[in-house]
Amino acid sequence: MTKLQEILESADLKNHAIVELFPGTLSHKTVQKARLGTRPISKKAKQKIVDALNQLLEPTEPYSVTNVFPESLEESDQEESEIDC
Repeated sequence: MTKLQEILESADLKNHAIVELFPGTLSHKTVQKARLGTRPISKKAKQKIVDALNQLLEPTEPYSVTNVFPESLEESDQEESEIDC
């Protein structure tokens, strides 16, 4: 279970709630991919999903991309190591 899945289930939110905040730029398919973690999604899509979560849930400490998508941290570490080579 992904972190996004946990957050959405605990808040009893559906994919549509996120898509509704960014009509035309986020699709239900993209949110579902992010929720299941089955396929990679773009950095922009990740940021929009995190922005939507922060707007919907108004947490005391805002979510960040690395909190919601921990694999993003691993990807950026790999990119940095490739640059260093």
